[in-house]
Amino acid sequence: MIEKIVLKARLKGKLSSLPEIFADAGFSRVEEGPDFLLVEKTQGEDLKGNVVIDYRFIFKKDRIELIFSLSPKENKYKRLIELFPLFLNVLIVAEDVYDIKLSDVLVHVKKALSYLSESMEKDVVELNSELSLLRRDYEDLKSKYEDLVRSSEENSRILIECERKRDELKARLEKVLGMSDELLKEELFSWIKLHNGSIDVTEFSRHYNIHPSRVEEGLNMLIREGYIRRKK
Repeated sequence: MIEKIVLKARLKGKLSSLPEIFADAGFSRVEEGPDFLLVEKTQGEDLKGNVVIDYRFIFKKDRIELIFSLSPKENKYKRLIELFPLFLNVLIVAEDVYDIKLSDVLVHVKKALSYLSESMEKDVVELNSELSLLRRDYEDLKSKYEDLVRSSEENSRILIECERKRDELKARLEKVLGMSDELLKEELFSWIKLHNGSIDVTEFSRHYNIHPSRVEEGLNMLIREGYIRRKK
């Protein structure tokens, strides 16, 4: 996914003074045109060999554009918060060439902070509520199960049903908790290291009981972060 924000700005100097500065700053690509300047950072390639854009700045006569990529589960505004220090540094570099209103920048900062705060509070409340209910039901059935274990054989049918419900609740609890991105990356990296630099996505997903698409998502994260490389 690709997102973009546009900052109104007035070109007061020459764009030709910027390429040399950005070329020494570690960007993947710096391209100068008749009336624009493009500065780009990539994340390497995905599993299909396509170049993945991390972020891109486009400088034009009347505006500066920030274009950035999002993973399927990534929050737009959280990603924007991560990029703002870089965005502000780029604007500082360009301040001799552009007239930029600080208020226009702060509008985007305010929106991102507001949305991120509301989203995080909502997610935490909902998740804690669901986890509390599941843990309460799980502990209740676990207690009943332990009592039934100590009871006579006449209760064997009830015991079996209680075990089934307990296992269902445990599975639901594990599904809610899920495997975090960091844990997934650690397990993938260890697996690849153990298997001489290779991985069978189907075998890994079956071993850890997670969907193959989640495995591919984890591999793409490792590739983007530079921990592994896709075999040519």
